[in-house]
Amino acid sequence: MRVLILSHYYDPEPIPKPAGLARELRYRGHTVCALTGYPNYPTGKLYPGFRLGVVRRQEVDGIPVVRTFEFPYHGKRVVGRLLNYVSFMISAPLGSVLLPACDVMYVWHPPLTVGLAAWVIARLRRVPFVYDVQDIWPESAVLSGLLKDGWLVRLLSQLERFVYRQAGHIIVVTDGARDNLIKKGVAPEKISVLPHWVDDNLFLQTDEGAGRQVRERYGWGERFVVLFAGNLGLVQGLETVIAAAARLPSDSGGLIALVGDGSDKSRLQQLVSAQGLRHRVQFIERQPQEKIPAFMAAADTLLVHLKRSELSRDVIPTKTLAYLAAGRPILMAMDGAAARLIREAGAGLVIPPEDPVEMAGAIRALGELPPVARAVMGQRGRDYLVAHFAKQKVIPQYEAALRRLVRPRGC
Repeated sequence: MRVLILSHYYDPEPIPKPAGLARELRYRGHTVCALTGYPNYPTGKLYPGFRLGVVRRQEVDGIPVVRTFEFPYHGKRVVGRLLNYVSFMISAPLGSVLLPACDVMYVWHPPLTVGLAAWVIARLRRVPFVYDVQDIWPESAVLSGLLKDGWLVRLLSQLERFVYRQAGHIIVVTDGARDNLIKKGVAPEKISVLPHWVDDNLFLQTDEGAGRQVRERYGWGERFVVLFAGNLGLVQGLETVIAAAARLPSDSGGLIALVGDGSDKSRLQQLVSAQGLRHRVQFIERQPQEKIPAFMAAADTLLVHLKRSELSRDVIPTKTLAYLAAGRPILMAMDGAAARLIREAGAGLVIPPEDPVEMAGAIRALGELPPVARAVMGQRGRDYLVAHFAKQKVIPQYEAALRRLVRPRGC
């Protein structure tokens, strides 16, 4: 099977799924290539070692990758975001002519504009595509504050339905997301609910020494550290975390470490400074993916938080699986599917989102638990991950979804 991976984001950007799937498919004997943009997420600044151009060919992990022009931006201005999305939507079909023939495309969404690029490429190459819907647009764009209800949202809603009609098959992560698409007219048999996966070997290879080095480097000492790793954006609603830090007792020794970057980071830093919370909230620069397991091993608890919305109830943030693999207790500040996962796994505490009082209380409760009790939570989470989300269990399901669309050659 010859597979083209189309994604607005790709390694070295911290969106692991497209490149991870490409590597796994190649390992299983398939011919794989990738089409993406120039790396600038989540800061909106071009990564070191890259120079913006019309097109760039390279090889990543033995996989041919073509990068086409996009306007680098990931701030709060609508015009900047639209330029980022639309520029890649236009350049990707043009760059696709540089890639070898394929039998099927895997398309990672968001943004919605990548679906339009997929439609054009599918028509040019006469191949079907599987559309992997991570965020429901345009609802998620409204939730993030990028868009407000109006003519543009109505236009995107029409484009959303158009892309769903063009896709040969659609993948979503939760039953709630599937229900959302069915309400929008997508045939139930066209949708598969497939989980994310994680390579837990990355975490098994992280020894205690790496965690101790992180604690020493960042001055954590004997403090009880709650770690949030990932995008510091508007959807994450991390002002709640800062408000919770302000409510921790002065003698608790609690520290909240926010590892990453994003469009809301500067505002969050200003909140911390204005409230005199630098001793309780620490910002750490975005880390390469291979270093994240050491940070998780160094932490005492791992935090997930998204703003409350109907849409967030149908989401399981990808960091959740990495947290399970890390074998640390999880503080899940979400409703819906993600909360159910942690309860079923017995891997930590679940609290409502956007509730700093509950969060502060949960941090204190976890900090007061004996270390052995927290270790049991972490081990239950890892066991649950291995049973449900290990890549050897999940990847064959994605492989099968792609294979179903492959037409016999010569037809």
